[in-house]
Amino acid sequence: MNNLYQTQEAKILSAKMVSDDTMIFRFYFVDRKLQNQFAFLPGQFMQIGLAGWGECPISICSSPKNSKEYLELAIRNVGVLTEHLHKLKAGDLVQLRGPFGNGFDVDKFKDKPLILIGGGCGFIPLRPLIIDYLAGRLENTILQLFYGCLNEKTLLFKDEHAVWNRHADFDIALEKPSASWKGAKGLVTNLIKENKKITPNSVAVLVGPPKMYKFVIEELKKKKIKDENIYLSLERKMYCGAGVCQHCAIGPYYVCKDGPVFSWDQIKDIPEVI
Repeated sequence: MNNLYQTQEAKILSAKMVSDDTMIFRFYFVDRKLQNQFAFLPGQFMQIGLAGWGECPISICSSPKNSKEYLELAIRNVGVLTEHLHKLKAGDLVQLRGPFGNGFDVDKFKDKPLILIGGGCGFIPLRPLIIDYLAGRLENTILQLFYGCLNEKTLLFKDEHAVWNRHADFDIALEKPSASWKGAKGLVTNLIKENKKITPNSVAVLVGPPKMYKFVIEELKKKKIKDENIYLSLERKMYCGAGVCQHCAIGPYYVCKDGPVFSWDQIKDIPEVI
C-alpha cells in the first residue's frame, strides 16, 4: 500500500472455521488497483478493524504468490473485536492496513534444511512458508514441521495436514488429547528432543507462546544449531502496529516495526525478551 497507516476497505470472499475457535477469512481490497499492487512477506501482519469495535494485528496466513488476488487471515475468537469478526460472512466489509513488520527472509532458508516449529495459533504465520515450500519456492530445502497444540479441537488447518505430511516430515504433539488420539502426547519440545534428523546446518523458525521459546531453543542448541539460524516471531507483544504505544518495546527494538521476526543472535542478550 502507498500509505500503510491509512485504512482500506476490504470485502470478505469467504469465511470458514479451521478449529473450534479460529476462522480463516479470505479478503480482497475493494480498490482493485490496490489489490494488484499488494505484496507482502511471510511473517508480516495486517491491522484489521471493524467500525465501532477497534483494531488488532493479525498475521497473514496466505502465500505471497496469491497476493494480487486475495489475502487470508486466520483469526482466533479471544475478545470483543474478534467475536464480532467471527459473526461476519462473505460480502461483509472490514478495514485493513498493512502489511507491517519485516517478515521472513526466505532467501536465507534456501539450500538448508528448514525446521518450522509452531505452538497453538503460532502455526498461523508459518502456513505461508509451507505453501511456498509445496510450490517449490524454497530451493533445495528439506522441510520438517513440528506442531504443538492443546487438543484435537484446537488443531489448525486439519484439512491440509495430509498434503503436508506427504511432502514434509510432519509431527504433532498434543498436551491434552482425547483417548482416541494416536499421535504423540506432551509438549512440542519432546518432538525435537526425540528427532534424529535435525542437523547442525538447519534453519529453525519458531512461532508460538513466549513460554515455549526458551525450552525449544534449549533443545535446538543441543542439536548444535547456530544462534543466527534460529528465528523467532514475537508477534504476541504487538498492539498498535505503528510503534506509537510502545507496548511492544524490547531493548532497542519495537516489535511491530523492527520485527516481529528476529534472529536469536539478535535478541538473546535482551533481558526477559522471551
